[in-house]
Amino acid sequence: MAKILNYGSLNIDYVYDVPHFVKAGETLSSTNRSIFAGGKGLNQSVALARAGGNVYHAGAVGKDDSKILTDVLAKDKIDFSNIAKRDCPSGHTIIQVDSNGQNCIILFGGANQTISEADIDSTLANFEAGDFMVLQNETSNIRYMIEKAYEKGMKVCFNVSPFTTELLKLPLEKCAYLIVNEIEGAAMADMPDDTDPYVLLDKLCEKFPKTSFVLTLGSRGSILREVGEKPISCKAFKVNAVDTTAAGDTFLGYLITNIATDMNRALAIKCATAASALAVQVKGATPSIPRAKDVLEFIKKAGQEVLTEKL
Repeated sequence: MAKILNYGSLNIDYVYDVPHFVKAGETLSSTNRSIFAGGKGLNQSVALARAGGNVYHAGAVGKDDSKILTDVLAKDKIDFSNIAKRDCPSGHTIIQVDSNGQNCIILFGGANQTISEADIDSTLANFEAGDFMVLQNETSNIRYMIEKAYEKGMKVCFNVSPFTTELLKLPLEKCAYLIVNEIEGAAMADMPDDTDPYVLLDKLCEKFPKTSFVLTLGSRGSILREVGEKPISCKAFKVNAVDTTAAGDTFLGYLITNIATDMNRALAIKCATAASALAVQVKGATPSIPRAKDVLEFIKKAGQEVLTEKL
């Protein structure tokens, strides 16, 4: 089985339940506060592992506050020998979750922004051609990560979130997979936000002909278009959401593991969609990410045909 290296963020999430998102000048009482291990990187590593991947996590954390983060990785048998410990705080977030289960997030990078080229070289020495690298836009030195992994023949899977225009200066053409939402994809293709998703994918594939795309469309579903293949479309399962915090990370982790294990692509995206549907029904980030057996059981019980010709 190919190794999956997630060079990603690790954050301590402070989650506040609120009746609505706080407004400018407003003081708002929270009904509850919870503390979780999170970060897009850590969430995705947990999802990759729970989907059955052979997962290695690399990154950086603070020496004094990181036990909550490494404990989660250890519990899911994720190799974290390439995580550096720094004399600064770990990354953290402040997350508001409203009564509809939607969230908004303030992110502090902390140790995530201290990853050096030397760190990356040392880590990549343990991987080879055909292995996968998963990235998000929450760490330092992403350009170097992409270039060095590409040189080794690794398959770079880049989740371009949080999106900034600076990402367009990166060597995105060296990524095997780019995972984007419709707003991010539209910005990359220089098209309006409301562009038809299939037209948008045509443009993205024209701009990056050697890259496969995963386009996520929120409650509508998602589309996988691999190089030289027709798009595979999958509607979202109908469930009652209570917290969407790790839904996208769960989807990505399951999809990449399924691809890395060469699962039939239609089944791969269906399982990833089911995993995210389970995740939104549970509060918190990593606690909400399901196990593979629970995903298969959910699909069986749901009885919903979500694969479709067109969304």
